[in-house]
Order: sequence, then structure tokens, then C-alpha cells
Amino acid sequence: MAEQESGADCVSREWCDLAWTNWYPFSLASDRITSLPDGPGLYRIRAAGSPHLMYIGQTDQSLRRTFSEIRQATARSQMPWSDPHPVCPALWAWKDAKGFTYEFSAFLMDDSHARRMAGLYFLLYCYRQEVRDSPSCNFGRFHRKYRCTSTEREGIPGGLLGAQDPKNPAGGPSASPLPPTGVPGDANWMGLSWSPRRELKAHTTSAAPQAQGIFLLFDGGAGPLLAVSHAGTCSQALFELSKNPPVTKPLSYMFCCEAKPVAEHNLLERECDLIGNYAELYHEAPALQFMEE
Repeated sequence: MAEQESGADCVSREWCDLAWTNWYPFSLASDRITSLPDGPGLYRIRAAGSPHLMYIGQTDQSLRRTFSEIRQATARSQMPWSDPHPVCPALWAWKDAKGFTYEFSAFLMDDSHARRMAGLYFLLYCYRQEVRDSPSCNFGRFHRKYRCTSTEREGIPGGLLGAQDPKNPAGGPSASPLPPTGVPGDANWMGLSWSPRRELKAHTTSAAPQAQGIFLLFDGGAGPLLAVSHAGTCSQALFELSKNPPVTKPLSYMFCCEAKPVAEHNLLERECDLIGNYAELYHEAPALQFMEE
């Protein structure tokens, strides 16, 4: 039986049938960090003792090193840069606003980058189905009263917004999780209304509107799903893709566009739900989703 903390499975030692480590506080003495795995894998961060998660991530480097770098960055007196760990400014903002202290738990996954990314999206999908929300710092989500730093090279600081400044749109609510319905290629997959499948050619992309949305790429006219993508303007993204496709073989596409503008993090949540459901159905990500660089 998985250990339960405050009734939330997402913080248990056996969440999603993975062998997670104990929760390690960010205040942990440096000489005890050696208890963490020294290899790549998945990790989760929560406010100390919370039944919910602040962040779920993956690293191709050492989990031990990743933990050390994140905890050092969030301990700074000023908001840290968004590189090398984009989550650090968001964690810092919540710590500054609410006084949070954090804990870290990891799962060693010495596999390919694509497999770890598939695992990450599956965990995010499972979390959203379980909690009916997203972790507070995934998908670019941020405290609404703070602005995020840039990379160190760009040198644009972040911090608390002024009283007259507009609130950060990344602090808006999470989108409701999509209901697991159907399979990729169905007209109602995950409760969305998908367009008919069309051959990916420059002249066919005008069928998509000039609107935000999600599109699916398929192998040929009736082949399997190869990738899920979000776009600020579906027709433009598909047109550009038709001119520079990721593979030489014929491709087809389906799309589902938003009726009205939504926040960027909400579009990313929809994309994640689709990839996560694919991973649940087929135990892997779509073939072109996380192509190795």
C-alpha cells in the first residue's frame, strides 16, 4: 500500500507506481544530499508538508546536483535568473509572498531523454486528473503579483510588481483537465472537437483559423499520431510546418482552436493532457514529440 500523506496520492512514496525517495527539505545539511540519486530522473517539489505539488520536473543531469542548484537559487535574497532552472524564479516568488519552505523528492530514471519527457508529461497529466489543478509552477505559471526574471545573459530582473502594475497573467487559474475520452484520431478525443484529418500541404492549412489552438500531426493519411503541438495561430504554424516538415514522409493533421483567447499556460495544459493521455494509452510519447537534438 502506498504511503498516504494528508490523503493525497501525489505526494506518496509510490505515486504512479514509481519508487520515489523520501521528501528532502531544502534546509537539509549539504553532507546529507548524498542520499539523493546521482543520476538523471524525475522529481517533484512541494511546500513543506503540503498535500499538493509546486512543481514536477525532469533532469538529464544528476538529481542530486539539480536539487542542490534549485535550493541554492531559491535561497537567494533576490529573485534568481530563469536559467539553468526555469522553476527557480517561480519558487522564489511564492517563498517571498507566502514564506514557503520546500521539499524535494526524486525518482531515478536512467533512460533516454524522450522517455523521461514522456514520464514527466504522464505525471503532470495524472496530477491534473487527480487534483483537478496543475502544480503551481509548471507550464510557466507564476505568482500573479510578481514578474519573472529573464535569463542571466538578458539581465532583466524580476520581483514584486508595483501596486498599479497589471497582474501577471501567468498567475491566472489553471484550465480544467480534459476528460479521458476516445483515442487519438477520434473526432472527440479528450472531449475536444477536432477538425477532419487533412493532408499537410501549404494549400490545405488555410482550413485552420487564425486562432490559438492545438494541432495533431499524423503519419500519412491514416497512420498513428506523431506529435501534439500548441500554437498562437494554428493556420500560420501549420503553413510553416508544411514548408519545413520534421520528416520527409507524407503527414496529415487535425486541429482544435480556441473560441476566445486563453492564457499561454492554459494552452500548455491542454497540450500536456493530450500527450499524457497518449502515454497512458500506449506507454510512450508520440514518435516525434521529443525528438533528440
